[in-house]
Amino acid sequence: LIGGLFLAKAIVTEMDEAVVKVAKDFDRVMKLKYTSKWKFAEDDLSMTSEDRTRAVVEEMTRIEREEPEFYQRVMSDIEQM
Repeated sequence: LIGGLFLAKAIVTEMDEAVVKVAKDFDRVMKLKYTSKWKFAEDDLSMTSEDRTRAVVEEMTRIEREEPEFYQRVMSDIEQM
């Protein structure tokens, strides 16, 4: 049981790290190529890194839902980085 819990925690940690990496890549592409569309173009020094990541993921989700073609273009740009 303990080994299973350790494995589950390791998987969740890897997933969290993957989400953070995608969020950072998304943020970087948006800042570089789509500044006028990116509400996080400026670094908000009052936000912690975790808060910014959470906000970026929420905005990514909104863009994916409301602007799927644009979202795919950004994801394609990320792949080409």
